[in-house]
Amino acid sequence: MNCEKRICPVCGSEDIYEKKKKHRIKEPFAREEYIEIIENVCRTCESKGDFFDNNDEIIEKKIKELKQRSVENILEYFIKNKRSLTSIERALEIPFRTLAKWKNKITKTSAAGIALLRFIRLFPWLLEVAENKYNPQKAENIMLKNSMQELQRIINIKKYLDTQEGIDLEISKFQKPLITTNNSFEYMPVISKFPEEDNQKLTEITNLSSQEKI
Repeated sequence: MNCEKRICPVCGSEDIYEKKKKHRIKEPFAREEYIEIIENVCRTCESKGDFFDNNDEIIEKKIKELKQRSVENILEYFIKNKRSLTSIERALEIPFRTLAKWKNKITKTSAAGIALLRFIRLFPWLLEVAENKYNPQKAENIMLKNSMQELQRIINIKKYLDTQEGIDLEISKFQKPLITTNNSFEYMPVISKFPEEDNQKLTEITNLSSQEKI
């Protein structure tokens, strides 16, 4: 531990105390996690923060852990969708078994490697572009084809949600069945981790339902 005098970096006061708080860390394609960090508070000027860099190591460790989980989740996604790691390596012209080594933590995934994986997970059709040797005309056609397919998917979802069946299905996601004493079914709200967001969404769906009936 640093033996230097612990003073507030804002006002120079030594009247400092520390408290623990939850800190959220999130990485793309890896679930978010909360870690416990230390927050320093100055009683004199009421400044708050990590005055003495107590949290850097634990935050960096968790970020690295989530980045690795992101790599594993992305590669697992392709495997589940019948895309072999070997075919991806061949398309991207990277050394054989590189992806398997990243997935199994045999070698560390570079920052560039993580970025590459995130791009092909977000836009899987980029692999088709790579397989066609980045031919500009073919790349444009592939992009347009996938854009049209995605647009059609969104339109179909919108059409479905505009129907009463779709609205009822969305509302049911916020409820769960409850068997009453006479063995009939009723529904009670599902307890959510994000009640404010769910209430807002449910209100929007209900309003849409009301508009449809007018």
